[in-house]
Amino acid sequence: MNSVVISLGGSIISKDRLNLELMEKFSETMKLISTYDKFGIVVGGGKLARTYISDLKKYNVNDNILDEIGINATRINALAMTTFFDDVNSKIPTTINDAAEMIHNYRYVVMGGTEPGHTTDTVSTLLAERIGSKILINATSVDGVYSADPKTDPDAIKYSELSYNDAISLSIQNSTGAGTNVFMDITSLTIAKRAGIKIFVVNGFNLNEYKNILYNKKCDGTLIH
Repeated sequence: MNSVVISLGGSIISKDRLNLELMEKFSETMKLISTYDKFGIVVGGGKLARTYISDLKKYNVNDNILDEIGINATRINALAMTTFFDDVNSKIPTTINDAAEMIHNYRYVVMGGTEPGHTTDTVSTLLAERIGSKILINATSVDGVYSADPKTDPDAIKYSELSYNDAISLSIQNSTGAGTNVFMDITSLTIAKRAGIKIFVVNGFNLNEYKNILYNKKCDGTLIH
């Protein structure tokens, strides 16, 4: 089975409203790809999740419940994404096992989060490991991995490549420093390292990035390997 996993950040599809134009163009692009026969697509929560979580935090709702709310937001976004595909699951899987079983029956399997404490980055790498994908595309609102947040630091350096260890170190550094800018969490990077999954961190709005990776294994973002 020649498969690829794509992590669609909530920031690119879920803003004040769903970015339906991007979702449609993304699906059209995937339908034209001939180099892979199976696609795992993991969708983030975006503005929908952030709105619920930020509002409920004011009422001291505990983090486990907030995680569950965020997970349900990702599943709503995932279900919305399925409407743009044929040969796709009609029920959103709630576990990696469910998704791995579905991938045998559909060309596209779309899912959201799975359990509290697991980000969609972690879900994406676990799914890639489970179905044997050696390529993971992490589609974000930024065009790669930087030494600091490029939106606030004009001196931030963009990396074209990073080793797993350097990426893990950078993730730790950014998750503990002021003004966090975590491109991927430590768990997801550790899973990718143990499974030998190449991660392409790219601007998810740029449809040419997906095509360049899936046909040429190259990108204008950052390759972690």
